[in-house]
Amino acid sequence: MLMNRNRVGLWALALVMSLCAAVATTSAQGGDQVSSPTPEPYLTEQERAEASRLLKVMDTALSGESVPSDIRADVSLEFLRAQEGQVYVPFTLRLNPATVGQSVTVYVRLVPTGMVLTPPVAPESAETGTERVPLEPPSYPFEDVHFIDLRLAEEGDYVAQRAFAAPAGSYDLYIGIKDSELVETEFEEIRWGVIKRTVEVPDLWSGQLTTSSIFVTDRVETIPTPLSAEQQRSDPYAIGSARLVIRDTLEYSKTDSLSFLFFIYNPRLIESKPNVTVEYHFHQRTVGGEEFFNSTTPQNLSAETLPPQLDMTAGHQLSAGQNIPLSAFPEGIFRLEIKITDNELATSISRDVTFTVVGS
Repeated sequence: MLMNRNRVGLWALALVMSLCAAVATTSAQGGDQVSSPTPEPYLTEQERAEASRLLKVMDTALSGESVPSDIRADVSLEFLRAQEGQVYVPFTLRLNPATVGQSVTVYVRLVPTGMVLTPPVAPESAETGTERVPLEPPSYPFEDVHFIDLRLAEEGDYVAQRAFAAPAGSYDLYIGIKDSELVETEFEEIRWGVIKRTVEVPDLWSGQLTTSSIFVTDRVETIPTPLSAEQQRSDPYAIGSARLVIRDTLEYSKTDSLSFLFFIYNPRLIESKPNVTVEYHFHQRTVGGEEFFNSTTPQNLSAETLPPQLDMTAGHQLSAGQNIPLSAFPEGIFRLEIKITDNELATSISRDVTFTVVGS
């Protein structure tokens, strides 16, 4: 069965024309571009004290020592191409409200995979008559601290969103979390914890056909004016003139719509335009495995269908997406298979999104 649904054409086009200016990350240490995840510019005395307490816990974790965790949390990441070989990585942090208050300090540190922080060597004694050269403090591909009032999501978790930037490669991501609402006393201990994830930042600059992450959204909002660097730090899914409001859950009722957006990188260009076809196939999970359910009309992205002003050699980016009502879907678990074909290279890649439809 073939479904013909309106694709997210207007807002996808707005992102195509504006993303190149907005996802302009600088070096892995951060910078002052509009969309760069820049470090905290100024800390109050209280914030410095908060960061200092959490820094000790972060160093302990990076030293390979066990860090008792009072806080239950998880993190999900997305990947976008930025500038000069960089990848912009917005992420969503979800915390169990039973283990943390609504105000937290969050310390983000990205290190090469397997890195262990070693303690400094003790200085030579005065009797030896030698002077040991002090060690330089370690540097990291990315490090930042945030002071956040968490949002309560529909499913009951606390949610925060931030970002970092890095070249392609394998990293360990450490996220330290400290409850800012509790004051440690003889009878009350501060709740904190560190989560560690190995992150494979994909190479979106290899020249081979690839895509960003698939952004499953509740909606896309228009941003009337560009965000400042500080605003961008706390609003990492604001991309150019649009804000992607990421959906909190992939469970849908039959009255909902499945909306998503992604970016296609490195297609072969003919006079600054691609020649790409995107297909969308839905498969339903069954007792025996998986069965084909339906498809939507393929999207053809070429000089014949794209706006004349789109010029990928000038940095404009190619997006695709759909907004699909789920009223015709039965209850169950579905896998959306997205097939992207570069017609000039006769090369295809696939991406998947798994979601669940429940009763209305």
